[in-house]
Amino acid sequence: MQATFDMPEAVSRFVDVQDNGYQLRLKEMMMFDLVRRGLLSFGKAAELLGIGKVKLITDLGQLGLPYFDMPASEVFEDAAVARRFSEGGA
Repeated sequence: MQATFDMPEAVSRFVDVQDNGYQLRLKEMMMFDLVRRGLLSFGKAAELLGIGKVKLITDLGQLGLPYFDMPASEVFEDAAVARRFSEGGA
């Protein structure tokens, strides 16, 4: 399937739509939006793009799009809870 969209002329001067790398980034952005909305997993998005999950996450990170959608404080809190459980504590 192929999709088209209108691009403002002011933007078109800076975009090489024939560049495969640029086309991949556009597809990544669409996939990330689907992932962000809970419609697609990172793994499935990577599969559809023909790249590894780690590469997808890395590429999106380079675009400033986070893999985690929670504050760092929650990540650290979850890690502390996981450590307590792995050490046999409750």
